[in-house]
Amino acid sequence: MARSRNGTRNRLGVLCDQLTRHESMAAEIDTAGAGPQLRELLELVRSGTATAAGARETELLDTIEDACVRHGLPALDVREYGNAQLPLGFGLPPEGGTASAWVCPWGNCGRVVLPDEAGASAPRCAAGDEPLRAFPAA
Repeated sequence: MARSRNGTRNRLGVLCDQLTRHESMAAEIDTAGAGPQLRELLELVRSGTATAAGARETELLDTIEDACVRHGLPALDVREYGNAQLPLGFGLPPEGGTASAWVCPWGNCGRVVLPDEAGASAPRCAAGDEPLRAFPAA
């Protein structure tokens, strides 16, 4: 079954979240046999060079996900906890001019980090180690 572009963005967001939460995740993916695909995917995100309709990103995610599942890791459409139902482009009301959430700095994935998940510092993107963008913008 082909996944939609939104599906690709959401899966990329889950992968980014897993890579930033679990220091060993990239090594696990490499051990599972999809290290080259992960590096290519992260470079595509970092460079902002999206392919037509996300076809290459989807192909890379499928390969990474298949390797992860074979290696006993969760699929990329499973979030560890809550907020999995938030649609892309959701809106949170601003609270005193501070960020209500953080999102992908390039807008390439569907990752959303809420304040209670963020910890003491702004969350970072796994693709380029850039800080996530505050949403709504201050």
